[in-house]
Amino acid sequence: MAAGYVDANGVRLWYEELGRPGGAPVLLVMGGGASVVWWPPELLQGLVGAGYRVVQFDNRDTGLSSYVDWASAPYGIQDMAGDAMGVLDAVGIDAAHLVGVSVGGMVCQAAALHYPDRVRSLTLISTTPGPDPRLSPGDDSVFAGLDRPVETDKDIAELEVDFCRAVAGSRFAFDEQYYRDIVAADLARGMNPAANAPSASSRIDELARIQVPTLVVHGTEDPVYPYDHAEVLAEGIPTATLVRWEGVGHEQPPQLVPELTRLVIQHIDAAS
Repeated sequence: MAAGYVDANGVRLWYEELGRPGGAPVLLVMGGGASVVWWPPELLQGLVGAGYRVVQFDNRDTGLSSYVDWASAPYGIQDMAGDAMGVLDAVGIDAAHLVGVSVGGMVCQAAALHYPDRVRSLTLISTTPGPDPRLSPGDDSVFAGLDRPVETDKDIAELEVDFCRAVAGSRFAFDEQYYRDIVAADLARGMNPAANAPSASSRIDELARIQVPTLVVHGTEDPVYPYDHAEVLAEGIPTATLVRWEGVGHEQPPQLVPELTRLVIQHIDAAS
């Protein structure tokens, strides 16, 4: 349909529209440090084929969107929720079904809490209502070596693939080439090596205020956000349904993309 830029919330964001203009709107919010190339093509094709109007965008500090000088302008999850609303404003959408992965799922929660009239449903994948001491801590060992010096795109690619391997679960053999291809596309698109994780606060005690239909999908071996993070999300949101992926880590394995596509479409259809 269309692609372009929007100036919103103090940053310039790249966005793209796919699918039928009159379809139910779906906004995809990717995780931290990851551009839109991380969305599986099969999921995008499935959503478009189901008749939805799909909007995806590069978060600030990723891809083709603005890079932020963290030292002078630090930002948090709430700022990123404002970014997402700015994208909806740019394309003339009052309210959308939000689908978020990892940090993107945190952004979607913040949007549902602070802009409730603009959210029709939530799909929260591999994410958390934290940080919060009531939740199990993540396994910091998966981040070991991520601070090693990088001088070339090859160095960055190796670091990214190593991280994907470290956070993968045991259910499937690690498909190295699959991730190498995504990382290469991400690097070609643009990556900010100086990007920082956005600041965040706990949303656990606010979850009951989220009244829209919510789907939570989470792997039992997620080392970044352990499985109890998903259980707390599903217990705290009155309308939530939890799908448990046995043996899956902080990932959307290519083998489960068909199932994920089916789950998301069924959820949005029921919520529309």
